[in-house]
Amino acid sequence: MATYEHPDAFVEENLTTYEDTATVGTTTSTDYITNEQADARYQRLRQPVNLALPADHGPALTVQTDTDTMPRFQVAPDGVVGFGTGAEDPDVTLKRVGPALLGTDGTFTQGGHTVLDVSQVGIAGGIASLGPDGKLTASQLPSDAGGGSSNPNTTLQGTKGYTLPSTWGEFWRPKRDAAKAGAGKATIAVIGGSSTVGFLASRLRSKAWPGLLAASLQSTHGDGGTGFYTSLLSTQGIAGQESTAITTWTSSGELIGQTGTWNIGGYSAGPGWGYLYSSTNGHTLTFTVRGTSVTIFTLGADGQHSPWSYTIDSGTAVAVADTATTGRAVIATKVTGLSAGTHTVKLTHTGTSSQYLSVFGVAGENSTGIVLNNFARRNAVASEYLPTLKLPWNGGPNYPCDLVIYAVSADDIISGIDADAWATSVRQHLSNIRDGGAATGATDIVILLPHVGTADTATFCYQDFIDRADGLARAFDAAVINLWAMGRNSWNHWNSLGYWADPANAGAAGTDSVLMSDAGHSYVAGVINALLQS
Repeated sequence: MATYEHPDAFVEENLTTYEDTATVGTTTSTDYITNEQADARYQRLRQPVNLALPADHGPALTVQTDTDTMPRFQVAPDGVVGFGTGAEDPDVTLKRVGPALLGTDGTFTQGGHTVLDVSQVGIAGGIASLGPDGKLTASQLPSDAGGGSSNPNTTLQGTKGYTLPSTWGEFWRPKRDAAKAGAGKATIAVIGGSSTVGFLASRLRSKAWPGLLAASLQSTHGDGGTGFYTSLLSTQGIAGQESTAITTWTSSGELIGQTGTWNIGGYSAGPGWGYLYSSTNGHTLTFTVRGTSVTIFTLGADGQHSPWSYTIDSGTAVAVADTATTGRAVIATKVTGLSAGTHTVKLTHTGTSSQYLSVFGVAGENSTGIVLNNFARRNAVASEYLPTLKLPWNGGPNYPCDLVIYAVSADDIISGIDADAWATSVRQHLSNIRDGGAATGATDIVILLPHVGTADTATFCYQDFIDRADGLARAFDAAVINLWAMGRNSWNHWNSLGYWADPANAGAAGTDSVLMSDAGHSYVAGVINALLQS
């Protein structure tokens, strides 16, 4: 998008200008004011005006925000370009700097150069936002404590930290829009490490950036349910953190409920990074999910898999005898026809001590809306997603998605993994998502480059990962969001904003080297939201 660098507070030349209370596009003479009146109004009263232009003769514009940080730019169904709705004060001031033409592709050109691209808005309508820095973007970039804004319909190309192919969103956007219309479901898969799990947010699910992102998307495009809820959001999965953080997460009610002893399984299969298992009759796991259907993911164990039962909302227990599978394949038990809303799902081991109940997690989904499946795990490295029985389930053909957000794990950098080896692992994962099983490539990809804080002060290799990420983005026509660049490549800068976490006080600002506070998670959610809502 164009950046407007001349904040002239007046309108000049013979443009049609409307009263603040007028309806844009009307021809009632009383709706018009002269350019001199418009200029005087702004200069003396600081009252901006509405401006409409014919579809075939647009302007090259310079713009300036007024007091409100959420102005609106609209293209009416009749092709009239307007600032403000006509029913309220707009928040921009415009200056005509020469004639321009609006092409059929939605691009304003002047002297052969693009001066304003509204192709993603469309002549039939749409909304974009003007930032205080003078950039017309998909949405107002989030404030320090905000989670981003919604309802934009243009692109972020050219905004710092975003690299977007012109065709990006060709699969995601139609699915998202169908979800909003109640005509379908749009599915997101999130891959990543500890920050993507939710460390060190005050609540692992609702205050971490994936949870905030899901909530924002669902508020505008429909609630597709909670999505995948991994068993590793458990006392075992969070072990090793500061005791005060564990206490906070346990008291928040977002960890799964347990009775008896459960252990983390190391077999490489299934959605997410692992599972919990028990060999004791009567041991239970309890999940809280939202949706009209529930899917329970367990592991077949070559004849050692235990029979088990489930109850939903304290209903009658339903016995399940999974068929033993060679190679320990994943078994998905789906329950449909549930009422809309939140459900409590309790799983119980009903076998003998020689049999194992192994549970990856439980997913809740609705038939329409946005659903986000978070497949991240603490201390993740890219190569560990690659085992044959795990790869198809993490955004791949066994658990497909319309959009994958691949968040680079800081552990890959901290572990000193070679950038080429890392890129090879990521390429295999993304290739499986695009072309594994019956997949036909209809998945958009976002590569998220985190702010690594002080995690890369031993090997100083993060720029190599970024270089490989750019190559992967070109290969897969993927978008790249570079949070390190947005954060000025500076731990100190994010520290001044309160984005780093306090390990002893989950959610609070502190001096962690790479994990984020609630404010940091909120910022990241807003940055990603700006793209996904575009």
